[in-house]
Order: sequence, then structure tokens, then C-alpha cells
Amino acid sequence: MLFHVMLGIVAFICTLIKLNLRNRLWGTSGSTGSNKPCPPGPWCFPLFGYMPFFAYKPLERLQALASNYGEICTIFLGQYRQAPVVVLNSYYTIREAFKEDAFSGRPTLKMLEVRNSGANAWSAVREKLGRNNASSQCDICEILVLGNNPWKDGKVGTPVDLKARLNLAVLNALWSIICGQRYSHDDGLVRNSVHWATLIPPLAPRLTRWNAFVHSISAVHRFLQDIIEEHKQERSTQGRNSGGMKDFIDLYLSEIDATSDPASSFYKERGEHSLLITLLDLFMAGADTTSATLYWAFLYMVLHEDVQRKVHNEIDLVLGNSPPSLDHKKLMPYTEAVLLEILRKSSLVPMGLFHSTTSNTKLLGFDIPKDTVIMANLYNLNNDAAYWGDPQTFRPERFLDDSKTTVVKFERFIPFSTGKRSCPGENLSRDQLFLFFVGLLQKFIFVSDYARPKPSDKPNNGVILSASPYTVVVRSRVVGVE
Repeated sequence: MLFHVMLGIVAFICTLIKLNLRNRLWGTSGSTGSNKPCPPGPWCFPLFGYMPFFAYKPLERLQALASNYGEICTIFLGQYRQAPVVVLNSYYTIREAFKEDAFSGRPTLKMLEVRNSGANAWSAVREKLGRNNASSQCDICEILVLGNNPWKDGKVGTPVDLKARLNLAVLNALWSIICGQRYSHDDGLVRNSVHWATLIPPLAPRLTRWNAFVHSISAVHRFLQDIIEEHKQERSTQGRNSGGMKDFIDLYLSEIDATSDPASSFYKERGEHSLLITLLDLFMAGADTTSATLYWAFLYMVLHEDVQRKVHNEIDLVLGNSPPSLDHKKLMPYTEAVLLEILRKSSLVPMGLFHSTTSNTKLLGFDIPKDTVIMANLYNLNNDAAYWGDPQTFRPERFLDDSKTTVVKFERFIPFSTGKRSCPGENLSRDQLFLFFVGLLQKFIFVSDYARPKPSDKPNNGVILSASPYTVVVRSRVVGVE
């Protein structure tokens, strides 16, 4: 018995030594056939990699990586089976990497057997989800449904947590674009979908939380497969061109049907797999990030009543009692600046969506082997004091010129990432954010629940930096009257 225990201890120690040696060797030798080292990085725990460091002040850790190692470094994350993760800490490095095909993959989630869908398919997806797609403004009249009577259960004037209502509304709007269906806010399917989409793991997850996240992806995976099969059966029964293309899945299936090139990402089974992964990306990222941004938005309006008052004034001046439309956006520079500052200050996706290299490549002279996970340190970009001056201050005016009439664009501000694998629904997300935000502020005033402590703008640390739960009092307003 003692012999077996000792043997197990020896085997465990040998494993730790092996992993530690591999971590060290990563920074001293490349795998692309040259003697150039791979990017340096901090010491990491065997088995767990850098994850334990993220358990304590993870946002400060992200900034420390940039301060200590400059534009590029390497860490190891246990979630990727001790795979090296190259962290890009500067705008220049992120831009140079993500414009290359070699950096356009997505990491493999081996426990789910889900692999990346390929850069070629992703480029086509971006075109189809662009603003010019007629369905991209699809009944974003969800805002009208929400805005006309958002608290039909009598919650106006009483403390309420907005999160569930925002999740349901945004997911329903996105869902109508993806599969052409809309559901009641009380529909069990929609509520389950919201639950799945919001199970985002923290940076250093407990096992139970990570298992719940894995289960949620598996559930969504099966759910989306069923939806795709329903569309295929409907197209087979009614004819592929019957009634035109009604939603995004139809558009994608049409591309698959029209593709005869075996090398194309849309070809037959490869195309259907790409569709599934694309929908998974949109479902898990798109719905949650938009509603989470809105949740931040109304928190900042409660914490900065002067900003909310200025938005109300601009809404009254430009819209009056008319419902908001995208044509109003260019006429509302202050509101647009507020939304940009919300995106910057919240840094909702601090590490972006992880990329992976599709081949052996180089960056800044460093060797980057194939299948290396790539992380963009967007949090560092949004909180660089040398660039922003006062990054911890919520100040929408930073996005306006001296005349306060024109929105200023900052090259280094890339909340939706950049390059070949940037968010395909960026325009849609920005449009939804504008319509929901303006539509609700046109009709309501959001104030603190004075029976409780003032809400905090300290985020819940995770892959998504969601706002900590808070309650607000929502009051009806009349245009022109505060």
C-alpha cells in the first residue's frame, strides 16, 4: 500500500517537473524552424498555468502583463490543457496580428469537439450580417414593444433589476434575425435561451461554474442543430427558393447549396459545420454582450444623473415624441459619445474573443507555432492612462470635438476587436444598442433606489465584465419635462 502511495507521489512530481520544463522551454525555443525565441512571460503554475493569478485582481493582472512585458507576452491557461496563450498588449500588435490569415482561427474546445469555422467563412458571414442586409434592422421594433409598456406588471415607480428584461428583449430581437421567429417574453424557450447565453465563466472559474458553462454550450449546440435541421426540412419541402430568404440561416444554407468548390468553407458538410459554429458565436456572444452593455448603460445613467439629463435633452430636441430610428444617430452626437464611453469604460470583453493560429507564423520577430491561442488585451487598451489621460473617469466628452457637435474617432478604440475575425455583428450590435438606449430614455427616467446603498460600478470579473447586480427606480417621463 505504502509503495503504491509513494509511486503515485513520484509520478505526480515527475508530471509537475515535465510541465514546468515545458513552460520554460516555450520561452527559449521556437517551433517554426528558427532559433528565435517565443514571446517571454511570467512564471505559471504547473497544471493550472496562470489561472490562479487571475483569481485575485484579474484586471490589474492584465495591465501588469502589459507593464512588465510590453507589447507581447506568453502565459499558460489550464482551460486550454496547458496550451500557451500569447497575449497582445498594444494596439499595434493586435492590428498587425489580426489582419493576417494565420491569426484568424478560433481555439478548439476539445471537451465539446467544437472546432473553429475558418476565416473564409467568417469573412462571408460579416458581409451577410452587415447593415445593408435588409433583415439587420428586422423589427428592432422590439424596442417599441419594450418601450411602450416595459413593466406591464406594475413595476414602474418601484425598484426593479433590469437585467432579465433586457436579456429577453435583446435575445428576441437577435433571434428574429437568425431564424425568423419571435417569441413571447414569457416563452419558456426564450427564458432557457437567456439562461444558456448568460452562463459565462469567470477568468478563474470554480469547477462547478465551468461545468455549468460547458453544459450550457452543449445545450445550445444541440438546440441550434435542431433549428438548422428544421430549416433544411422546410427548404426541402417548400423548395429552396420559395418565398425568398427570410432569415440568416436561410441565407447561409443558400450559400452552401450554391457552392461547388470543395476548397470553400461553405462546401457541403464543412459549410453546415461552419454555420453551426457561427450561430454558436452569435448566440453566446452577441445576445449576452448587447444586453450586458445596456445593463452597464443604465447603471452609468443612474450614477451620473447629469449625463442622463443631457441625453434626455438631446432626445427631446431631435426626436420629440417620434420613435427612434437609425437615421437619428448622426443627429445625436452627445448620445453617441455616451454610448462610446460606456463601451470603453465597461470593457465588457476585456480579452476579446480568443483567436488561434492556423499555421506556424511570426509576430514582432517571435515564433508563434500553429494552434497557439491568441488573446487581445483590450482592457489594457481601454485603460491606458498614457493614451486616455483619465481612463477611470466616466467622461463622454472625450469622444466629442471642441465644438461638441462631432464625434471623435480614436484609432486605438476597438471594442469589437479588429481584423479578419472581428465581431461579424458589430453594426447590428451598435444599432441595437442605440435603439434600445434611446427608446427607453425617451420614455423613462432611471434613478437610484434610495432605500439601498448606491450601486457600484465595480464589475463581476469574468470572460465578460458584467455589472454587479443593482436595482433602480424607473419613472415615466414626458418629453421636455424632467
